[in-house]
Order: sequence, then structure tokens, then C-alpha cells
Amino acid sequence: MRDFVRRHRVWSAVAALGMVAAIAVVGMGLYLASVAGDLPWQEDPVRIQETITPFAGIEGFSLPTKTPTPIPASPAAGTPTP
Repeated sequence: MRDFVRRHRVWSAVAALGMVAAIAVVGMGLYLASVAGDLPWQEDPVRIQETITPFAGIEGFSLPTKTPTPIPASPAAGTPTP
């Protein structure tokens, strides 16, 4: 094996660069998949089952509720009004 490495230094360097490139590609793929949450061992996020109202239960943030009043329909354009 040592004779092979000594005789083929260029091929050894190419193989080493190939291994480094492969490790970099796999590492980048794992990093991007972990950021996206797509790795098989990552748990899915827990969904919140109840509705959340912003600022609910904080004093000073409650606004009085008004019931909407309907706006009477305006006559269509071009029709004379009595």
C-alpha cells in the first residue's frame, strides 16, 4: 500500500480533495436540511390547539366591542332619487 501512495502522489492528492469535497457537500446538505426541519430524527413542531388573541388578559389592552351597524345601500348609479 505504501508503494502505491509513493508512486501515485497525484492520485492520492486527487482522492483526498475528492473526500474533502464529498464531506463538504454532505455537511452542507445536512445543515440545510436541519434548518428546514426535514431531518428524519427531528420532531415535528407541536401545533397550538387554541386560538391566541394578542394582548389577551393584559390590563389596559381590552377594547370595548361594538356591534356593526349596517350601512343602507345607495341607489344604483343613473337612477333618479325621489
